[in-house]
Amino acid sequence: MTCKNEPVTARRIKSVGASSGPTSSDVQIGTNALLFKDVTLFDGERFADHPRDVAVLFGAVSAVDEGISISGTGEVERVEGGFLFPGFVDAHVHLSMSEPAAVAAGGVTGVLDLGSPLAYAFSEHHPLRFAAAGPLITARRGYPTTSWGANGYGLEVADPSQARDAVALLADSGAAIIKVAIEPDGGPTLDARTLSAVADAAHRRGLKVAAHALSADAVREALTAGVDVLAHTPMEQLPEDLIASLGATGVTVISTLRAFGAHDSTRENLAALAAAGCPVAYGTDLGNGSIRPGIDPAELELLEHALGDRARALAAATSVSGALAGAGGRIAPDLPADLLWVPRFDSFDDLARDARIWIGGR
Repeated sequence: MTCKNEPVTARRIKSVGASSGPTSSDVQIGTNALLFKDVTLFDGERFADHPRDVAVLFGAVSAVDEGISISGTGEVERVEGGFLFPGFVDAHVHLSMSEPAAVAAGGVTGVLDLGSPLAYAFSEHHPLRFAAAGPLITARRGYPTTSWGANGYGLEVADPSQARDAVALLADSGAAIIKVAIEPDGGPTLDARTLSAVADAAHRRGLKVAAHALSADAVREALTAGVDVLAHTPMEQLPEDLIASLGATGVTVISTLRAFGAHDSTRENLAALAAAGCPVAYGTDLGNGSIRPGIDPAELELLEHALGDRARALAAATSVSGALAGAGGRIAPDLPADLLWVPRFDSFDDLARDARIWIGGR
C-alpha cells in the first residue's frame, strides 16, 4: 500500500471545542488534552478506511471516532491531518549498548531487551516502556559468555536443576521472557534435558521462552524443547518439514534481518515461516554492529517484502511486537497514548522525518 497525502499542520491552541462539522463524540476535560483531527490512522493492525479523530486524555486514548470535539476547561493540543501510528516496539534490543532517549526520539516507544546483565535488565529506562529477559541461559562457557557477553550477559548452567534455579532467579527478578542460547558452532551447548527444563520451568511461571538459534539443527532443538519464540530469523535454509512444524506450533519469529546481513536464505526463511503461520515481530538486534537506535526503515522494507504487504510489516512493528513485549503497539480507547505522527507517509523513510512522538500522552 502506498499512501499519498496533502500538506498538513500541527499546532497548539488554547481554546476548546474547536472541531467543525457534525460531532459524534464530545469529550469533557478539566486538564490538558490532545486531539488529532482527520488523521489517516493505522491502529496497529490495519489502516482505517477513512480519516479519523483521536482524543487523548490523562495519558490514554479516550476516543477514536469521526467529528470528535473536546469541551471543558484546559489546554488542548490539536494536530491536523497527517498519519498517526502506535509508537513502534522493537522486540529485540540490547539497550545497555545504546541510549533510551535516542531510541525514543527515533520513534520506538517500547522495547523487549533480549540480553543484558541483571542489574541493568531489571531497572527502569525512561522514557521507554521496557521489558527484559535478563542474561541468556547458556551452557558452561557457552555463547555469549566467551565473546561479546562476557560481562554478565549470560547465565551459565550445567544441568536441569541449575536450569530451573536460573529460571526462578530471572522470573523473581522481573523477567518478561526467558532467553536461551542454542549456538552449536563448536562451543558448549545445553543438552536436551537441560534445555527442556528451562522451557518447562518458564512455562510453569507463565513465561515464554525465546531462543538464539540460527541454524536448522538449533531451531529443531528449540522446537523439540518447547521454545515459543525464535529471537532471530534463522540464517541457514530451513527444511520444509521444520517450517511446517514451526507454523503449526505457532512459534513467533523476531525479524532481525539486517543484523546478520539480510542474506537470501534468511529472507526466504522469514517469508516461508510467515506463510506457514508463524507470527512475525519486528526486531533490530540494537547493539549489534551498525544498527542505529529508533525505527529502522531498511528492516521494515525487508519485512514488507517477506510478508508481502505494508500493513503486515507495520503490524509486525506495532501490535505483534507490542504483544510480545507487553509494551503497547495499538491505538484504541483506554490504551496508553504511545503515538507516532508524521505529516506524510509515502515510504518507511518518512517515519524518520518530521515525526512527533508521545509516550503516555507526553
